[in-house]
Amino acid sequence: MRYPVLCVLALCTAPAAIHAQSIVPSLDEPGHKGDMARMAWRRSVAQFDGTDADKDGRLAREEVARQSRYLTDNFDRLDTSKDGYLSWEEFVGHDRWPK
Repeated sequence: MRYPVLCVLALCTAPAAIHAQSIVPSLDEPGHKGDMARMAWRRSVAQFDGTDADKDGRLAREEVARQSRYLTDNFDRLDTSKDGYLSWEEFVGHDRWPK
Protein backbone atom coordinates (compact mmCIF):
# COMPACT_ATOMS: atom_id res chain seq x y z
CA MET A 1 0.00 0.00 0.00
CA ARG A 2 2.93 2.35 0.62
CA TYR A 3 4.43 1.93 -2.83
CA PRO A 4 1.50 3.35 -4.85
CA VAL A 5 1.52 6.52 -2.75
CA LEU A 6 5.25 6.93 -3.17
CA CYS A 7 4.98 6.27 -6.91
CA VAL A 8 2.26 8.93 -7.24
CA LEU A 9 4.38 11.35 -5.25
CA ALA A 10 7.44 10.59 -7.34
CA LEU A 11 5.50 11.14 -10.56
CA CYS A 12 4.02 14.38 -9.23
CA THR A 13 7.24 15.81 -7.86
CA ALA A 14 9.91 14.91 -10.42
CA PRO A 15 8.84 17.53 -12.98
CA ALA A 16 8.46 20.11 -10.21
CA ALA A 17 12.21 20.23 -9.84
CA ILE A 18 12.48 21.20 -13.50
CA HIS A 19 9.65 23.72 -13.69
CA ALA A 20 9.31 26.79 -11.51
CA GLN A 21 5.61 26.14 -11.07
CA SER A 22 4.80 22.88 -9.33
CA ILE A 23 2.35 20.40 -10.77
CA VAL A 24 1.69 19.01 -7.29
CA PRO A 25 -1.89 20.03 -6.55
CA SER A 26 -2.53 22.06 -3.45
CA LEU A 27 -4.68 20.54 -0.75
CA ASP A 28 -7.37 23.18 -1.16
CA GLU A 29 -7.72 22.68 -4.92
CA PRO A 30 -11.30 21.82 -5.86
CA GLY A 31 -12.41 18.82 -7.86
CA HIS A 32 -10.80 15.48 -8.58
CA LYS A 33 -7.25 16.84 -8.57
CA GLY A 34 -7.71 18.22 -5.06
CA ASP A 35 -9.42 15.02 -3.91
CA MET A 36 -6.43 12.99 -5.10
CA ALA A 37 -4.00 15.39 -3.42
CA ARG A 38 -5.86 15.16 -0.10
CA MET A 39 -5.97 11.35 -0.32
CA ALA A 40 -2.22 11.16 -1.06
CA TRP A 41 -1.51 13.67 1.74
CA ARG A 42 -3.49 11.64 4.29
CA ARG A 43 -1.67 8.44 3.32
CA SER A 44 1.68 10.22 3.39
CA VAL A 45 1.02 11.64 6.86
CA ALA A 46 -0.01 8.19 8.11
CA GLN A 47 3.12 6.57 6.66
CA PHE A 48 5.42 9.31 7.95
CA ASP A 49 3.91 9.22 11.45
CA GLY A 50 3.94 5.41 11.49
CA THR A 51 7.60 5.36 10.51
CA ASP A 52 8.67 8.10 12.96
CA ALA A 53 9.12 5.77 15.93
CA ASP A 54 10.64 8.35 18.29
CA LYS A 55 8.12 11.05 17.22
CA ASP A 56 10.80 13.71 16.66
CA GLY A 57 9.30 14.89 13.36
CA ARG A 58 12.02 13.43 11.17
CA LEU A 59 12.93 9.97 9.92
CA ALA A 60 16.28 8.41 10.73
CA ARG A 61 17.80 5.75 8.50
CA GLU A 62 17.12 3.13 11.21
CA GLU A 63 13.44 4.08 11.38
CA VAL A 64 12.90 3.76 7.64
CA ALA A 65 14.88 0.50 7.51
CA ARG A 66 12.17 -1.12 9.66
CA GLN A 67 9.28 0.19 7.56
CA SER A 68 10.03 0.79 3.89
CA ARG A 69 12.33 -0.88 1.40
CA TYR A 70 11.87 2.04 -1.04
CA LEU A 71 12.92 4.65 1.54
CA THR A 72 15.82 2.49 2.68
CA ASP A 73 17.10 2.00 -0.86
CA ASN A 74 16.71 5.70 -1.73
CA PHE A 75 17.56 7.31 1.61
CA ASP A 76 20.73 9.08 0.46
CA ARG A 77 19.04 10.50 -2.63
CA LEU A 78 15.98 11.67 -0.67
CA ASP A 79 18.06 13.22 2.13
CA THR A 80 18.80 16.41 0.19
CA SER A 81 20.06 18.26 3.28
CA LYS A 82 22.52 15.41 3.95
CA ASP A 83 21.84 15.57 7.69
CA GLY A 84 21.08 11.85 8.07
CA TYR A 85 17.33 12.37 8.46
CA LEU A 86 14.35 12.76 6.19
CA SER A 87 12.23 15.80 6.93
CA TRP A 88 8.57 15.89 5.93
CA GLU A 89 9.46 17.86 2.78
CA GLU A 90 12.19 15.38 1.85
CA PHE A 91 9.81 12.49 2.52
CA VAL A 92 7.07 13.78 0.20
CA GLY A 93 9.49 15.40 -2.23
CA HIS A 94 8.06 18.94 -2.18
CA ASP A 95 6.97 21.72 0.13
CA ARG A 96 3.40 22.27 -1.10
CA TRP A 97 1.78 20.10 1.58
CA PRO A 98 2.26 21.21 5.18
CA LYS A 99 2.33 18.48 7.78
